Amino acid sequence: MDVFLTSPWIPAEWIRAHGLQPRGIWSAENFQRGALPLSAGVCAFAEAAVRFAEVQTDSAVIFSTACDQLRRGFDAAILHGQRRAFLFNLPATWQTAAAGQIFRSELERLGQFLLAIGGRAPTPEMLRKEMQQSSRTRKCLLESAPASSPRGFAEAVARFHWDGAFSPPPPAVPANQIPLALVGGPFLAPHWKLLDEIEAAGGCVVLNATETGERSLSPAFEFEAGANHPFDVLVHGYCDNIVDVFQRPNTRLYSWLKLRLASRQVRGIVLWHFTGCDLWRAEAQTLRETFGLPVLLLEAGGETGNAPRELTRLQAFVETLK
Repeated sequence: MDVFLTSPWIPAEWIRAHGLQPRGIWSAENFQRGALPLSAGVCAFAEAAVRFAEVQTDSAVIFSTACDQLRRGFDAAILHGQRRAFLFNLPATWQTAAAGQIFRSELERLGQFLLAIGGRAPTPEMLRKEMQQSSRTRKCLLESAPASSPRGFAEAVARFHWDGAFSPPPPAVPANQIPLALVGGPFLAPHWKLLDEIEAAGGCVVLNATETGERSLSPAFEFEAGANHPFDVLVHGYCDNIVDVFQRPNTRLYSWLKLRLASRQVRGIVLWHFTGCDLWRAEAQTLRETFGLPVLLLEAGGETGNAPRELTRLQAFVETLK
């Protein structure tokens, strides 16, 4: 059975160890295809997740509490008859032991849900095997990130979140382009042509720091001479390495960005956010002040691709950096 995840911070290894197939919902071919009839202030990603869940009669969908829109999306999915939906409570803080306990208890609760829908009880050996396999793939993707073509890397990460496989992304073609960072929420396949549009304007995304980009590869597992129980390593590997805007304080996000913005000589930031996402919109000024870089806000609505007005703004932004 397929189990669709709405966040990369929900451990796919835990689901796979239960004998089920985790899928990043954003990588599904029929996710957000075409315009959506958005209500005022509704996030297009959250609405697409609800509509996707409505038709998954033979699959499960795991929502997260990373934002209020997804939390309400879970309620809507239940009201619309999806009985294989689960709400995973991600801790909003990270500096206390309680955060780790919350994450642990949520994984245990998720495990009971997975058993109820047909999964098998995972063995420590199976869980360790899944964790080691995903670690190797993440490592390969992270090592390839700085030298990969922007679109090729986005496709490779999407493939990893879909079936756990590693597809070597093609190398970037050297050109005299402005190095940019793409920062923000989920970046879906229908939006990948934005990467081509940036290149056509004279820029190049050397850091894909969207929720479905390089940031999503942050979980890391550290086994000490094989003595650690895999479940404990899984909890710490995720809980200690979440790099996202919803956590407070979000200093881990800025520490993660600082290292990569400097090493890749980024000269501008494109802040990518969905309609109604106040979490990311609120970071625009902080990003400018923290890194001293110009920031362009691009909003993803219910349509696929980018409106002509947004494309014009993007072209003007890159032109100012030349």
